[in-house]
Amino acid sequence: MHLPPHAVRPDYAGGSILNLAATLGAHHGVPTHHAPYRHPLPLDGARHVVLIVVDALGAGQLRDAITRGDAPTLATLTPAPGPVTSVFPSTTMAALTTLHTARAPAEHGYLGLTVWLEEAQAVVNLIRLYDVYTHAPLADAGFLAAVPSLYRQLHDRGVAAHVVMPAAYQHSVLTRWACDGAEYHPYAQPEETPALTAATIQPGQPSYTLVYFPEYDLICHGSGPDSPEAHAELRRTDRIVADLLAALPRNGDTLVVLTADHGQSPQPPDGYVDAITKKVMKTALRGPVAGEERAAYLRPQTGHHADLEALLAPHATLLNADDAWTGGLFGPPAPADPRLRPRVGDLIAVPHPSHAIRRPTSPAPMLGLHGGWTAQEMLVPVLSARL
Repeated sequence: MHLPPHAVRPDYAGGSILNLAATLGAHHGVPTHHAPYRHPLPLDGARHVVLIVVDALGAGQLRDAITRGDAPTLATLTPAPGPVTSVFPSTTMAALTTLHTARAPAEHGYLGLTVWLEEAQAVVNLIRLYDVYTHAPLADAGFLAAVPSLYRQLHDRGVAAHVVMPAAYQHSVLTRWACDGAEYHPYAQPEETPALTAATIQPGQPSYTLVYFPEYDLICHGSGPDSPEAHAELRRTDRIVADLLAALPRNGDTLVVLTADHGQSPQPPDGYVDAITKKVMKTALRGPVAGEERAAYLRPQTGHHADLEALLAPHATLLNADDAWTGGLFGPPAPADPRLRPRVGDLIAVPHPSHAIRRPTSPAPMLGLHGGWTAQEMLVPVLSARL
């Protein structure tokens, strides 16, 4: 599997958020077949682990924020001494689900915002659970729970598991599966998270708490990661993290780790490519394009593979999906679930930097995107503090 020079391959051998989640879970006794996280963490003797996830905070974005003076609290935490990657695709559905399950996308099956589901014979939006072409709801979503959540495994081992997340997400199908076993602490405003998080740490029982901030990602999409609005939101997040750290007990037995699911890259409006038109969908494809604007999954009609390659090659790197799957792009091949392989189609198109593949089912153009394999999208921070 040949990747272009600018591509950052997910480091599932020890330097990815998959390995981070697996190591944090293993500290509390959850078995894993994944490589341990490569970089040192002060885990010895820690009874409580708090994992803070700032959606879309790439390593480069954090570095720039610290230089601007926008992240004084985060600047005081200990950074990983080497690079850490997201998973592929570098998108919330794949990466956050990895943090919830300590499994690779090739194991948990949430391989993009939209995927082809053999079980439904449709391309389905995995958040809203409907056919993207007809908008018909997915009748039965139970099969999507392919692996147990990390929280369920922690709970079964006597570890108190908690998630501190927006109230709006509490009752979704994905949350009910991915957060199974955890006590859900909903918040209406992020400023509520310090008190909610502190309340999860009790002296009598070991605990694991995930705190999730999605707001920065939403603003980066709408205004761009380099915008004043994104900078302001990151300053707000930094202040909330400062309050959260101050609210936690300082008994020496709590480890706080902060990371992101992926980063964001600026998306110039003129970089959107309208190659997948309704006509192309009807003549060259066996259904709607799945995946992301920055990582598209296609199922060519017989005899149209070369046509699609010629159409997309000027704008994207094209991969045979079988090669990408067996080559470990979606996770180490050994634990990959072959039942999930059809979800990524037959041909994968990863747009060149600053490009994005639009199609008739795409949302309005956004000024920040992720899903691909540039350093902006793939490299994430891991910061830690022992309290």
